[in-house]
Amino acid sequence: MTSFDANDDVHFVVAMASLTGRGGLIEEEISVIVVDDHLMVAEMLSLLIDKEADMRLVGTAHGVVEAIALVEQEQPSVVLMDYRLPDGDGIEAVRMILRQWPNVAIVMLSGSGDQDLLARAIEAGCAGMLAKDRPMEDVLAAIRSAARGELVFRADEIGMLLGHLRQGSNQDAQWLTARELEVLQLLARGFSTETIADRLFISANTVRNHVSKILTKLGAHSKLEAVAIATRDNIIELDD
Repeated sequence: MTSFDANDDVHFVVAMASLTGRGGLIEEEISVIVVDDHLMVAEMLSLLIDKEADMRLVGTAHGVVEAIALVEQEQPSVVLMDYRLPDGDGIEAVRMILRQWPNVAIVMLSGSGDQDLLARAIEAGCAGMLAKDRPMEDVLAAIRSAARGELVFRADEIGMLLGHLRQGSNQDAQWLTARELEVLQLLARGFSTETIADRLFISANTVRNHVSKILTKLGAHSKLEAVAIATRDNIIELDD
């Protein structure tokens, strides 16, 4: 199997919950955009993605402006976004894209495992962050997980995030309702919006409304950050 670094075989875990509300098995072809200013990296990723039976490359971009225009044109399922781009910050590009097209899942590519970068990627709404030395099978797995609306981070990165969070609890957390706590606990178990809806016998839109209120009460920017804050403040416990 082709990889960025064959010596690195650390497996990924699918962590936390749905970004987009899509759940269950992937039934449609996954459309992917690759954004990277290194032409060789972009071309290698593109060729490998296009060989997958369930994926289709719909374009490559090499900068922020080009990426935003391509997303607007193609409305992809998943974007692989490089952190360092010649005309701006990849994380700012993520924010701009998700502000206009919130159903696009974005996986950040980076040459660094910096905690601050990880926290910024999560706050921006990334579905995951991959180091560029990851094996290619991990990249493909991350694309599939992101397309299902899941968040993908390594187990040790979840611990890094907990250590990076601001200290002190949010006073509004005490006003989480019993139903919101149920939803939050299911988010922490990695369930999609549709799965949570099925388990609680409520609609997917109701789940989304609960999630929105949870984020507001916890002062979180993303579902993963909400789960991390709730874990830090002993509001919920992560499953072993």
